[in-house]
Amino acid sequence: LVFAYAVAQCIVWILFRTLVLGVLLRKQSTSQLITRWYIKHGGDGEEAFSSWRAVYNTATIMTYGSFGLVALVAYHWGNADIGNLVLFHTLGLLLIAFHVWSSRSVYETLGDFGWFYGDFFARDSSMLSLAPPDIKLYYTGIYRYLNNPDKVIGQAAFYGLALISRSWAVFALALFLQACNFLFSSYVETPHMEKIYGTQIHRDSGIVRTVKKAVNKGVGQAVFVDEDCSNDTDTRDPADKLSESSGVAGLLASTAKPVKDMLLETKDLLSTTTARLAEKTLPAELTNLDHMGAYSLKLMPGAAWRASGRGAANKGAKTVYYLGESIRVAWQAPASHSRRDWIGMYPVTANFSDQITTSGSKGCYVYTHPDDNLLAEMVVGDSVFASSVTGVTRARVGKNSSGMIEILRGEALFSSSALPFKVGTYELRLHHGGTHAVLVQSKPFEITTCNLESIVQLLRDDNAPAAESVPEPVAAPPTDAEANALEQLAQALLTIANKAFAVTDSHTVASSDGLDTDGQIPGLRGDVVVQTDVVEPLESVQDPFSVGEVLEEKQARRIGYAIKEYFGVEFASDVLVHAAKHGATVQDVAKRILEAKQALSAYSSTSIKP
Repeated sequence: LVFAYAVAQCIVWILFRTLVLGVLLRKQSTSQLITRWYIKHGGDGEEAFSSWRAVYNTATIMTYGSFGLVALVAYHWGNADIGNLVLFHTLGLLLIAFHVWSSRSVYETLGDFGWFYGDFFARDSSMLSLAPPDIKLYYTGIYRYLNNPDKVIGQAAFYGLALISRSWAVFALALFLQACNFLFSSYVETPHMEKIYGTQIHRDSGIVRTVKKAVNKGVGQAVFVDEDCSNDTDTRDPADKLSESSGVAGLLASTAKPVKDMLLETKDLLSTTTARLAEKTLPAELTNLDHMGAYSLKLMPGAAWRASGRGAANKGAKTVYYLGESIRVAWQAPASHSRRDWIGMYPVTANFSDQITTSGSKGCYVYTHPDDNLLAEMVVGDSVFASSVTGVTRARVGKNSSGMIEILRGEALFSSSALPFKVGTYELRLHHGGTHAVLVQSKPFEITTCNLESIVQLLRDDNAPAAESVPEPVAAPPTDAEANALEQLAQALLTIANKAFAVTDSHTVASSDGLDTDGQIPGLRGDVVVQTDVVEPLESVQDPFSVGEVLEEKQARRIGYAIKEYFGVEFASDVLVHAAKHGATVQDVAKRILEAKQALSAYSSTSIKP
């Protein structure tokens, strides 16, 4: 029982060191996962490497220690011959000594930085004090003879313990450990080395080269070709090479595909069934509603359309808005419409029915034409977004309709907390009378991001009327590249933060005597007039990174997501809340973003340019 427990513990530590840490290290190589996580939670690249070093060192010690415990429990010679006892112990101790010498040589060559895979974290010595001043691939020390000593002779001590303990179980465990280390080297370390050092890597080790030269010299012709110096190319069909490298992956993918398809079909079936059941519960008044053709929604051009310089929208072109930008929509409805009609904003994939909305709006909705009773019902936590009528026309609706009807036109504004604040494709739905019955849908539109240089120009004061002139921000005197980059980033962050922190309120301003000039439009005299104000609280980069010295969790999540999408740096919401609580300004947060981008720039193709 003790032996089984020791073996199980050793296997767990082997898998943790090679499989779990191997996956993390591979993610670190491809996407800087560990560094990004620490930056997201308020740390930096050096702290990420220090923590990784501690975890990896602990896992290595536990792997070696648990293996030694297995060998100790399995150690049993009984009445064995004294000659075999001396021989096995001597060979085992020699293998252990060989392992110690090999590991020490590797450590002396690589140092602390290389031993703990420091080049997976940064190649900039200004960030990591352990990094050598010039990180290049040098074949010195033991690496003159072996390209990867740990893969070849780095497990000698485990076989030595197997000989000393004279246990086939220990020998099998040593084989398992070496196989795991081989996979770790092949799928984690080698791809990263090829990506970072490229042609500096020697295909053949010093020993292999020496053997090849000796064979070629003895035979008198080039039996072996030096791959590092050869310019020959692989003439095999690319399809053959692809099939060789991806055979296992293709097999796994083909096996997993039926299961994935079955799950997707089940999900679609449930969603469709829900939508069909919901359609049967449509309010009776909707089926008897007159003038359905009078309802319409039309998206108004945003910053992306204005920046393109087009005089009119191209037919078929998708409407685009930038993340955080206010979205204006023109609506139309007959004068007899319900005063509780409302517009909701949803991802295009959120609802499976065009007649009924089955998903929640999550606060992204606006009342089209509320009356006094509806406005009086609004309490804290309810929507405070509403629009009002901007004009009235008389028109004939439908080919077979008789007579003219009054059609109201209005404009609704989605801003601040009424926006989803997430990149994606969305649609607007006009609902009838406080229900989820859909009267009309808008065309799909996209919410995306723009580049850093355009944020201030495109998004600042997008709520101001087009006729007003918006003063350009006064740029700081040019100093150096880093100062200019910080100033540009701070101004962009100020603009984005204002979109996330904006206070939007719809309120009654007066009682209208009618919307026409002569007051002759019937049915609208005394109608309530609603005005929507959008107030952006921050004025300069020296203002606190909060609203009223408080940054709410929802606001922190919104601004954190915007920082990730616009600047490529992810911060946890609690980090932003903590910064605001301790009086951080917009400039302070911008400086932290710039430092984070510089920490990640070694493996990123994007950088901040002044």
